[in-house]
This record gives sequence, structure tokens and C-alpha cells, in this order.
Amino acid sequence: MAIAALAVWALTAGAGVYLLTAVIAAKRATAGARTAPAETVPVPPPSTRVPPPIPRTKVKAPPGEHPLLEFCHPALGITGLACWFAFVATHDRAFAWLAFAVLAVTIAAGLGWLAARARSARQRADGGYAPAVPVRRIVLHGLAAATTCGLAIAAVLAASHG
Repeated sequence: MAIAALAVWALTAGAGVYLLTAVIAAKRATAGARTAPAETVPVPPPSTRVPPPIPRTKVKAPPGEHPLLEFCHPALGITGLACWFAFVATHDRAFAWLAFAVLAVTIAAGLGWLAARARSARQRADGGYAPAVPVRRIVLHGLAAATTCGLAIAAVLAASHG
């Protein structure tokens, strides 16, 4: 059971990478449509060049695209997968419970990110920035995550009773 959960968890990570490629492609397509062509500025001779000052700007992410939400879901998923691998390798129940806890937080982070993106897409339905991600990729990743969660629960319960 634990090895099946490990295999499905790895497939879930693969489906997540598949989903992430669609998100990145949609962002690039939208960013390319909004970017104006750069103006050419003559470059002075090397002897008179002065380094430009470092711009001090604050980067503000669009609604639904907080960098922490986009980073923590994959990072937590990899951490949970590593803990589950340690459980499969050592059969130590502490690793199983730790992996299950990380899995629960990972699912919560993923659902939070999904809800934030859906909210921003609804708010920007007037033609603003709302990159389209194929729904089949989201469903594939979600179904794989649900299967992983079910197998992990069964394996953790079996390990704690045996």
C-alpha cells in the first residue's frame, strides 16, 4: 500500500509539473501581449559610461498570483514526497505521519491557490489579466492528489495498527 501511494504521489507530482507548464505558458502569452516594444537608446562610448542607478521598485503581484502561494504548494509536495519515501525505505511510522501532515497542508495550499486564481479570473473577466489554464490539467492533478491522499490515509492507518 505504501509503495502504491509512493507511485501515485510521484504521478501526482508529474501531473503538477504538467499543470505548471500550462500556467507558465499562459503567463508568458499574456505578458507578451501586454509588453510594449522597447525603444532603442544610443549607448555612449565606454570611457564616459556611468553605471545606472539601481531602481528601487516594489513589485506587486496581481490578485490571485501571490508568489508564496505559487511556491509553497510544489515545495510542500516535494517535502511530503521525500518524507513518504523515507517512510517506505525505513518503515518508521513517524515519517508516515509527518508525510501525511505535509500532504494535508499541501492540499490546503493548492486549494487556496486555486481559489485565489479563480477569484482573480472572475474579477478580471472584463479583459484584464486572467490566463486560461486547461481545466483537464487541473482535474488530472486534483484526481491524482485525491488518490494519493486516499492511499496515504490507508497506508498510515495500516502502519499504525501493524
